[in-house]
Amino acid sequence: MAELSQHSKEVARGSFWSLLGSAFFKLVSFAYVVLIARAASQEDIGTFYLALSVMSLIWIFSDLGISGAFTRYVPYFEGKGERGKIRDLLSISYRFLTLLSLIIMAVLFWQADSIGHIYNNASLPDAIRILSVYILLGNLFRLNYLYLQGIADIRGSQLHQNLQNLLKLVITALLFYAFGPSVMTICAGFVLSFLLAFAGSCIPVFRSAASMHGDRGLERRELFSEIIPLGLTVAVVQYFSTIIASSDKLILGYIAEPSSSSTLVAVYSMAITLSSVLMVFPGSVGSIFLPLVSRLSGKNDLEGMREVMATAQRWSLFITLPVAAVMIAFSGDMLTVFYGSEYSGGAASMALFTIGLVFASFSFVVSLALTAMRLVKIELQVAAACGIVNVALNLLLIPVYGMAGAAAASVASFILGTFLLNHYAMKLIGFSNPPEAYKLLLSMVIVLLAVFFIKPMVSDAASAIIAQAGAGEYLPKAIYLAYLGLLIGLSGALFIAASLALKCFRVEDISLMRTVLARAGVPEPLGALAEKVASYGVHGEK
Repeated sequence: MAELSQHSKEVARGSFWSLLGSAFFKLVSFAYVVLIARAASQEDIGTFYLALSVMSLIWIFSDLGISGAFTRYVPYFEGKGERGKIRDLLSISYRFLTLLSLIIMAVLFWQADSIGHIYNNASLPDAIRILSVYILLGNLFRLNYLYLQGIADIRGSQLHQNLQNLLKLVITALLFYAFGPSVMTICAGFVLSFLLAFAGSCIPVFRSAASMHGDRGLERRELFSEIIPLGLTVAVVQYFSTIIASSDKLILGYIAEPSSSSTLVAVYSMAITLSSVLMVFPGSVGSIFLPLVSRLSGKNDLEGMREVMATAQRWSLFITLPVAAVMIAFSGDMLTVFYGSEYSGGAASMALFTIGLVFASFSFVVSLALTAMRLVKIELQVAAACGIVNVALNLLLIPVYGMAGAAAASVASFILGTFLLNHYAMKLIGFSNPPEAYKLLLSMVIVLLAVFFIKPMVSDAASAIIAQAGAGEYLPKAIYLAYLGLLIGLSGALFIAASLALKCFRVEDISLMRTVLARAGVPEPLGALAEKVASYGVHGEK
């Protein structure tokens, strides 16, 4: 087996911890969504997600882009050995974010009734007032974990993000037990989780910042002529991305009949929340990819950038696409089993949104590479085009197709973004998707066709077994989960077989797999067998 390059080793090491942390994060998030779906009413859930969408549109500009610039300049300054600038940037960011967030919170308190009137929702103003505290706590907490990510402490960053997510689940469950499920207890649990997580994350951040000594501090010229303008542009880019993520729910809630709007927003939000689990896989690679490619960009090492981009994309697609196939094929089954039959109406939306995320996963590393090169004007153009298309299609399709129209609008914006980003990646970096990426996509299509062919037969058999099982609350559910698990396992096996047949791997991928298996404690004979089987998927290997 060939030795992994230094860049590949760094991506692999960081991705290992990021993937573990992200997998745990999504597992807890899934438990949280199941909790509120099973305990709270659809009206309360719809109001919560509507209020959260309002917060999301405001939150992007609540720091004027400081955090967006923060993730780029921390590794950049560290790579240049200017650690004193990192310390100054952190201190300035804390003071600035606190002041600006308090101003925005006051405006939200003042305008909450007006927003509730727009949506004819009497519960929305109180939800907005509670969640307004998230503007302050969320900004400060984000600054802390982005700092840890910027200094390549992926383990620490993941630890504190997971702590916040776990606290959200635990606190919400306790509030449900003490006061009952309602939109108020959901909002309170959300805000309290950020309060406690922020307090805990300050310890490692302050300890690290105290060691950031340097001869040169951050100059006022750098702050006002470089960092803040870059941050503002990044904020605009993120704002258009947030439009894609939030406009569907906002428009759906506004256009639908007031009597059913909260229910529609709840079903749609649950469907796309479940499908969004897919992005944990490219995100786990991207969390270490961005600091690494930022350093390569600072050295103007385009060849190194292309190498690490190809590696990161190949690995992220290999772990993303089989999960996507499962979500598309079993969207209705998953919504029914996890949330209840009343959410099965979101199956089409979930399947469509997942297809859109498949396209987004092809351009994920490209977008991060352009970000690392500080080509924010290009990012802004792409994000603006996608945001405008998304809003226009939402307005056009939602009145006709409802939730499915909202999901279709997101798919169109994801496809447009992927096309534009890949165009600029070729033009500016000389990067194009490796052949293995398209082979992996073909493997996913093969799996989907096979599953859709066998699914009706397996479903009939499962239904017959459930009917024979007789009455009972848990046995039919257990049988149904076993049926779903069987089909998911079969889908994964088919994907691996198709990937091997289509030669989707490179020699360094096999070396990485062997390293990961050894770290995971897999016995040597099993590791050797897995390596031998995987080698059949390398072009030129027999």
